[in-house]
This record gives sequence, structure tokens and C-alpha cells, in this order.
Amino acid sequence: MTRLFSRVAGVIVVTLVLCGCGGAPPSNPGAQAPEPTGPLTGSASQVPVPPDWPTEPSRPAESGQAALPVPTETPSHNPRPTCEGGPFGCRTYTSVSGRDGTGELEWLHSQPLVMSSVFINGTWTIGVKTPCNYLSVEVSVEGSLLVPGNTISTAMACLGPESGFESWTHGLFQESVGWELAGGSLVLTNKHGTVELTDSGPNRVL
Repeated sequence: MTRLFSRVAGVIVVTLVLCGCGGAPPSNPGAQAPEPTGPLTGSASQVPVPPDWPTEPSRPAESGQAALPVPTETPSHNPRPTCEGGPFGCRTYTSVSGRDGTGELEWLHSQPLVMSSVFINGTWTIGVKTPCNYLSVEVSVEGSLLVPGNTISTAMACLGPESGFESWTHGLFQESVGWELAGGSLVLTNKHGTVELTDSGPNRVL
């Protein structure tokens, strides 16, 4: 009888040892499983989002629960550029002829100036495409006069007569320019010279 009891006890001990060596759930049911070491996968909601990233509520707010705030766009300090109400309206004008103290300037027809106007950063600006560089001339509109201010231009180096055509255009806007718009024709004039232009389509600067 004693020998039989010893055999039964031995079987019980072996069984307990085997159960404790693997495959059994952890003794603490609330313990979390170890985190995976491979590539992270999951839904987009698991990706951390910077605090200033534009967000929207992922679902409608439940009763008694506030929806996530939707950030609003910060208003711009500078209003959107416009061509409405400007000296040339929302049209582009291309030179067809002109003259100065030397006589007719044939290049104003064969290699024309192209002009438009835009209101940007609180100032009217005349854009002038010359046979060489592009000029931007800030102006104040005083009745029938365009009073020039700062002028900037692109910096493409031009050889030949095109460089002279650009210089002539700079000279035109070195002093106030009289302007007259009638129908599809625009005339610019001052002591430097006269340029006659015609409507060539919508202003595509904006």
C-alpha cells in the first residue's frame, strides 16, 4: 500500500512540473502580452499626429460627449491679389505702335510690350513684359496719371537691341505716365514717349 501511494504521488509531482514549463496562461490574467518587435501595423488613428495638424472629428459626438475641435485657417495678413477696379481692369494690353523724339518705334509692334495691372500688398502694380526682362512697377493712380514708385525686374542678361528696348521701357516709367483707356485701346504717354496698346485678352497674372 505504501509503495502504491508513493507511485501516485510521483505521478502528481511530474504532472505539476510539466504544466509549469510552458503553454499555460500567465498566473496574472490582467498582464499585457509583450509588445511586438516587428514592423508596426494598424489603423491610421494609431499614428501620432502633431498638435497643430488640421483635424476633423472621426465620428459624430455621442450624447453628452463633445466633438473634437476643428482648427480654423489663420486669416492672411495680405488680401488676395485682384485686378478689379485697376487702371487696366482685368485685361492684358499689347503694344501695336509708339513713338518718341526720334520718331516711330517699329519694335513696339514687332517685339511688343505686354502690360497688365494687379492690386497686391496694398499697391497697384503694372506688370510689363519687355522683349528682354519683365518689369513690375508700383504705381499710385491719380486720375489720368500713373505715378510710379518702386520698380523691380527679372535679371536675364540680353544682348543686342532687346537690351535697349528694355532700357527705353524703364525710361517711360521714370516719371508720371498719362493713361487713357477707350474701348479696347490704351494709350500711355509722357515726355519720354507714347505707346499705343490694344486689348489682347484676360489678365492671366493672377
